[in-house]
Amino acid sequence: MAVGLTFAVLLVVLGGWAGARQVRALRRVGAEPHLPDVDRRYLRGQGRRRLFAAGLLAAVGAMIGYYYLSGMDARMDAIGAKGRENVTDDDKDFYRRVGVYWIAVILLVVLVVLVAILDFWATRVYGMALYREIQADHDAKLQRDLAVYRRQKLDNRAKGLRKPDDDDPADPDST
Repeated sequence: MAVGLTFAVLLVVLGGWAGARQVRALRRVGAEPHLPDVDRRYLRGQGRRRLFAAGLLAAVGAMIGYYYLSGMDARMDAIGAKGRENVTDDDKDFYRRVGVYWIAVILLVVLVVLVAILDFWATRVYGMALYREIQADHDAKLQRDLAVYRRQKLDNRAKGLRKPDDDDPADPDST
């Protein structure tokens, strides 16, 4: 019971802490006047997803804590101690309710994992878009530098084909 309650408190604290961080992050995004719309949209979505996941974590922790604090665990132990032949219909109904309760807890955990996967995927898509933008900018700069280099090389070749000017200071034969 102590381990379960400790785990429940840890989940609630972790969910609250993560939620508070996301609320602060969302406020910073809202207060930033010079943020591009694409970045603002991504950061708001990220904050909402992570805030939702933090709320789910806190809910899972609260449900686990409630299981122990409400006496469900103790009653399950008492029913198990009775033996199979002494189990009543009320005990069977309680078993079913506890089973549904834990299925709900497990579904919330699965939902946390799905939100984490969705957040990972959104981050990947956003990161790849930024990478492609940076790569296109880099390629454009390389193409520009290559064009300048080729032009300089062509100009240097063309110098050798021209007749030197008499007053060209770079030409040693002109004196």
